[in-house]
Amino acid sequence: MLRQRLLVALIAIPLLSVLVYFGGWVWAGVVSLILLAAAWEYIQLIRRTGFSPSLGWMGLMILGFLGDAMGILPNSRLAELTLTLTPPLALVWFWWIQRTAHPIADWAFTAAGALYLGWLGRSFVWLRNLPEPHGRWWVVFILFTTWAADTGAYLVGRQWGQHRLAPQWSPGKTWEGFIGGCLAGLLVGAILGFLIELGAGPGALLGLLIGSLGTLGDLSISVLKRQAGVKDSGNLFPGHGGVLDRLDSLLWSGMLAYLYAHWIQGF
Repeated sequence: MLRQRLLVALIAIPLLSVLVYFGGWVWAGVVSLILLAAAWEYIQLIRRTGFSPSLGWMGLMILGFLGDAMGILPNSRLAELTLTLTPPLALVWFWWIQRTAHPIADWAFTAAGALYLGWLGRSFVWLRNLPEPHGRWWVVFILFTTWAADTGAYLVGRQWGQHRLAPQWSPGKTWEGFIGGCLAGLLVGAILGFLIELGAGPGALLGLLIGSLGTLGDLSISVLKRQAGVKDSGNLFPGHGGVLDRLDSLLWSGMLAYLYAHWIQGF
């Protein structure tokens, strides 16, 4: 398991680093593909519980959020129009056209998934579009701090974990692993914060928050997987699970960085 994780990391980290460097539409396209792949896994999980959300409507809403983050066609307000019209049209689709067994629930699961993935996921596009070099370094900070926190939680929990954090939802997570993840996030956040001129103090604080709140993101997806009766959302990444498994912490990290950059730094 550890060997598989390391192999995936050795491939993914250089590839993502190159994509972050290019930014622009290249990065926005990659984020779109990742979020749509996660949406597909989300749809499969919900369908296992007996409901029928729509990947098409969900994908359209996600692209609306990303279009808003990119600021495309601002004069026509295409993204705003998409986000305004898609939810009611989707409800009409479920209720009058598709006529599913649970139209309101199917619509709610569709909208909730789009809100979770699209609203949070657009942070990565918005942050990368900040003036250089801020945009590039913000995304690097999020990725490496989150990966450090996840790795710290995994290694500490595996070696010393004894007290279960949430056994009803994720039996493998422990309080020891949670603390290890927080400390790893704090340390790497402080180092990266110093290197990118964010500051060691703010970097450490953000790293600590990423290490702690990232666990909540992980648990939120664990609840969904437990309801669906599966261990992983998919099997795309050996040793890591699916796309949704890899995004659970990153989505919350991106949100935190977005709020800090917007509210504190004034971008």
